[in-house]
Amino acid sequence: MESVNGKVAIVTGGGSGIGLATAKALAEQGAIVVISSRDLTKLEQTVSKLKNDYGLSVHCYAADIRIKQQVQALKDYVITQFGRVDILVNNSGLGVGESIEHCSEEDWDLVVDTCTKGTFLMSQAVLPSMKSNQSGFILNIASQAAKNGYANAGPYCAAKFAVLGLAAALQEEVREHGIRVHSLCPGLVQVPAPDCESDIKPGWLQVSDLAEAVLFVLKQPARVHLENIGLYGF
Repeated sequence: MESVNGKVAIVTGGGSGIGLATAKALAEQGAIVVISSRDLTKLEQTVSKLKNDYGLSVHCYAADIRIKQQVQALKDYVITQFGRVDILVNNSGLGVGESIEHCSEEDWDLVVDTCTKGTFLMSQAVLPSMKSNQSGFILNIASQAAKNGYANAGPYCAAKFAVLGLAAALQEEVREHGIRVHSLCPGLVQVPAPDCESDIKPGWLQVSDLAEAVLFVLKQPARVHLENIGLYGF
């Protein structure tokens, strides 16, 4: 198995939910983790909590992944501070509960730009560092909505389907540089995480389940390529 110890990781949407659980899991394994989202206040609170509650050192940088200049600034910060990017977890995403018939163009753009364009811009930004090192891992938090259509989730399904296509094409482009690309496809995830076991919803995944899945994928030997993994609550 590979190790993430000492690896430099960026986790988008890292201020809460799946991103926070993933950042915590990576930091516990010795990775240097930079979390990002648009909300600097939430990021700073998250960093403080990880330090105070768990003794973990995690860094943060606020950026809107829909805007190329801000994505580049995030990448430049990480390269300047830590010299490289080894792992990118594309976790930022959102949806709107509207039918395709009634979805506004603004809501469509918001969802697609966040889920798909953000994944594209972030992946594009870190590739030079990964290619220079002839190694790297881009891991997308996709969704079962990347494989199945759901009513009143048309923009989200379209955006996540596109993430799988983007990742598949990218993998073919970067294979020769030792870079691996993978997309996790979870079902329903309970966010925020419940305070006690009795509050876990039957049939729902927990954010810790996703974090463990991220570690599992990242730790596979370089010779191993996994199909996009689907996860379901039981």
